[in-house]
Amino acid sequence: MNKIIALLFFCCLWEASFAQESMAKVMEKRAKEMHRVIGLSDKEQWKKFIKENYTQALIDKPMQAKIQSAENGNTSSTTSEIKTADNLEAKAGMFQRLHNDFGGSKILSLKPTGEKMEMVLK
Repeated sequence: MNKIIALLFFCCLWEASFAQESMAKVMEKRAKEMHRVIGLSDKEQWKKFIKENYTQALIDKPMQAKIQSAENGNTSSTTSEIKTADNLEAKAGMFQRLHNDFGGSKILSLKPTGEKMEMVLK
């Protein structure tokens, strides 16, 4: 009886380990694909990636912009919600900014940290 319990316990641990490993692989694959798509200058490809990888709730969520201003050496920031009828278009605009900043970059490392993936670019 103890051998059966030990075997079941081992199987559960192995399955949990396998699920964790596969989740890390899925995250890595998705991060690499996002980096590849950001490198493209095709807005339709950005929208396709968003539709395939974002939940509808996230697509429908309005974008927020952080606005920073500097006066007399002081920096202040405010956050305002961008209201748009087409949130997919706003998300594609975010990809445009990512493309401008990171489109020509190379991935140096990918490291899963819990439910997030840390990506270092050069």
